[in-house]
Amino acid sequence: MRFTEPAQGDLEGFLRTNPQLVRWALKKCILLERDPEAGEPLHRDLAGYRKLVIGDRHWRIVWRVTHDDVGTVIVDVAEVWAVGARSDGDIYQEMLSRVASLPDEPRTVALADLVGRFGKLAEGIEPTAVPHQEELPGWLVDRLVGSAGMEPEKVRSLSLEEAVDAWTAWTMGR
Repeated sequence: MRFTEPAQGDLEGFLRTNPQLVRWALKKCILLERDPEAGEPLHRDLAGYRKLVIGDRHWRIVWRVTHDDVGTVIVDVAEVWAVGARSDGDIYQEMLSRVASLPDEPRTVALADLVGRFGKLAEGIEPTAVPHQEELPGWLVDRLVGSAGMEPEKVRSLSLEEAVDAWTAWTMGR
């Protein structure tokens, strides 16, 4: 799970004004790590984004689920906001503005790093430090180590796509 810089700034701003909100938001993010499709989908101009309610129903986490080149789920928390009642359309206008201003590859910070920054406030909140990586098939590990001569530690650190690419490169180079 990653936070865009504006979302990170929102949480850091709330730290000064409402630390409990930050704790609630971090707990909801743990839920999102386990189930990126939690919450409710947004519609119209924000189709593709989802929302979760925090605390007294006036606060939102808005995010989108994307996938990397090998299909690993990535949760981009696009914004955490606190600007009034859920029926207040201004919060969605702010979200549209942020989405429009984000570059294609926005700078982000991992949830685990963000939790570390909040110290005692985030005590007991334990995000996954490393994204889930698909296990490599045994036959592929055996061939990369036995035939291609790669170190077992190096092979275990590869993603499935990297391992397949390494095997293809080795077989083509023989």
